[in-house]
Amino acid sequence: MRTWSGWALSVLGVVVAISGAATMVVLGPDSRLTTGPHAIETDAIAVVTAPKVIRWADVQVDILAEVPVRKPIFIGIGNTVDVQDFVGEAQRLEITRFKRPWDLDTRDVEGAPNLRGAPTAVDWWIDSSAGLGGASISTQLPDETVSVAILSVGSSNLSGLEVTLAYGVRGGFAKGAALLLLGLALLWVGVLVLRGVRARGDEDDDLEEEVVYVYVDEDGVEHEISAEEAADLEVVEELEEPVEAEDPAEPAAVPEPEPVAVPEPEPVAVPEPEPEAVPEPEPEAVPEPEPGPEPVAEHPPEHQPVAETVMYVYVDEDGVEHEVSEDELAEFEIVDEEDER
Repeated sequence: MRTWSGWALSVLGVVVAISGAATMVVLGPDSRLTTGPHAIETDAIAVVTAPKVIRWADVQVDILAEVPVRKPIFIGIGNTVDVQDFVGEAQRLEITRFKRPWDLDTRDVEGAPNLRGAPTAVDWWIDSSAGLGGASISTQLPDETVSVAILSVGSSNLSGLEVTLAYGVRGGFAKGAALLLLGLALLWVGVLVLRGVRARGDEDDDLEEEVVYVYVDEDGVEHEISAEEAADLEVVEELEEPVEAEDPAEPAAVPEPEPVAVPEPEPVAVPEPEPEAVPEPEPEAVPEPEPGPEPVAEHPPEHQPVAETVMYVYVDEDGVEHEVSEDELAEFEIVDEEDER
């Protein structure tokens, strides 16, 4: 779509620019086009434009009519109805078609050898002039149907008539220059649009695919990793995005990679460190009572009392008593329970 728009703007700009340039060349700095003098072969007493031959409006026209040997001549422009009524019965040359700058068709109309009256005596002319050997008018055509009449005065005719015509548009040269600039601007915009489309196509051709690996940690923070690091992890989803090739003059902007959902790693149960073993306090050793003199048996052997047995007890920190042997007794500090009391 942009390609067609670019071509349309370019072609339109060329056409408008050519029209403006042609207007400037044709009209010139004075905004007028002059043609002539052109000879009109006739021996009639009047040359008149037919109705609707002059179809312009708001056009500045300058008409110069010249005859040899200083014959009296009149030139005027007026409403077509008034002009046709004034020369209706006179012999005349009627211009039936006129094409710029100077191309016309004529016909001879038979009639009386004299006009109905003196053309200078009527007051309905829009613009008129009379003179010997030549006359001229300069006026802006009104928005109505008008006719131009070149008339002889007195008994002479219009043989040897030459007409010079100049017409133009007020400010036409400036308008042509404006059209030229407008056309050039449209052409430039069209060229820019075409260049943009072409450059966009070249950028699309230079695009290359690049795989970006993203790791999301347990806090939801993204980290870009290499392909080697990604091989050690579980890949949830792999997205391929086109990345513009780097321009040597200006680094191309690389789009940020889209976040890829990666499952959070399962927490690993770490065993709690075992508390350091607190050494148990050494059991207090109960001193062995010194053996005393053996009692004299006062009773018969069968009634002799049984010898007392010594028991060694270890009391831990919780107040629990533990019986220990004589071999284990060496590892504890012996405390006499009776002395403590």
